[in-house]
Amino acid sequence: MSVLDELEKKIALKAVEGLDLSGRVLEGIDFSGCRISKVNFKKCELVGCRFRGAVIEWCDFRYVKVQDGTFEDCSISFCDFYRAFFDGVVIFNGARLSNSSINKAYFGDSALIKKENLEGGRILQQDEKAYRKFLKDWHTMGTGERSNDVGAFSDWSPDAALKGRWAECETIFKNFSAQWTGRGYIADGNWAYVRGRKMERKRMWAELSGSKLSFGAKLRNLWKIFLNLLSDLFFGYGESMLRMILTYFVAVFLFAWIFCSKVSLLEYGQALGISLKNMVGMDSDLLHDVSPLVDMLNIVQTTVGIVLTGIFGFILGNKIRNQ
Repeated sequence: MSVLDELEKKIALKAVEGLDLSGRVLEGIDFSGCRISKVNFKKCELVGCRFRGAVIEWCDFRYVKVQDGTFEDCSISFCDFYRAFFDGVVIFNGARLSNSSINKAYFGDSALIKKENLEGGRILQQDEKAYRKFLKDWHTMGTGERSNDVGAFSDWSPDAALKGRWAECETIFKNFSAQWTGRGYIADGNWAYVRGRKMERKRMWAELSGSKLSFGAKLRNLWKIFLNLLSDLFFGYGESMLRMILTYFVAVFLFAWIFCSKVSLLEYGQALGISLKNMVGMDSDLLHDVSPLVDMLNIVQTTVGIVLTGIFGFILGNKIRNQ
């Protein structure tokens, strides 16, 4: 019995398991409602194939080319889509993707996977335990020993892959951000942008423990990590209205405390009023003949207030646009 005949028989039974379909052109095959596991689709061309409502587990989709198909309402887990190419009209409505690698996968203009398709809003590389299972159990749970795109077995190392997982996360989320924003899904794009920046910080932190970076490069990484952390903590990378408002009020109360301690004639309530006025560039009649230090504090706080007001306007504009 040929592989295609066996495939047809298993599809009729709604259970497709343990087949090697690598390198084949499959056109118009209907896998709808099937349970598909341990199937090697590597380098396949799937033209007009349907996976509607299918449960797909531990399958190899590396280098696959999908043209005009549907994965609607299917469940995909522990599958590898490395360098998979989705083009034409490929439908992912209701699909749930969990613990699967989409590193360097390409999604065309009409083959859009969205935030709602990512189970729990996470990708595989974020979960160290699941990623370790994916890497180390592939030879038994998946399609066997891995080979690269030219069919050679490499010295691929799961431990090395685990060390590079934050770089993969950063790339995947930033690619999603560009794709979703460019296609009008602004809220999803902003969500992916924030996660890409968080992954960037984790990637730089992981690089500090490696020996490849020079001392100067590590210092630059530390500075970038610090700026990244401040942007996240105070502004949510320009996406969190709540953090922006909290930052604004922290600045008001902090400068009020400084004024109260530096100008002994002021009560805290008066210092709070001065601080609020400084944030919007207004002078206060309560400060007369003060020290140069207090004058400098006025200037610094006014500058901070102008900057925070500008960032507040930027975030508010984003929120309005997202509606």
